[in-house]
Amino acid sequence: MSANPDTLEGRLLAQRKVLARLVAALDGPAGDELRDYIRDRSHMIADEEDPGAVPGEGLSIEGALADEMHHIFEAAEAHRKAV
Repeated sequence: MSANPDTLEGRLLAQRKVLARLVAALDGPAGDELRDYIRDRSHMIADEEDPGAVPGEGLSIEGALADEMHHIFEAAEAHRKAV
């Protein structure tokens, strides 16, 4: 199965929305722990000596991962506040 970039983006957005609603729906300690996990990973910590260095592919992946965690956390918090 081949998918074009628009199809892949649509699928990823759908998954983000479902995940955010699941995270928002979890109550109690398990929900708090999951939200803490996502929030703590929603920013990237660079431990490099030269902050002006050109980021490598691994750093790009880490940045994208942190960005997605941020989007999921923000969407989950928005759902929690709406209820």
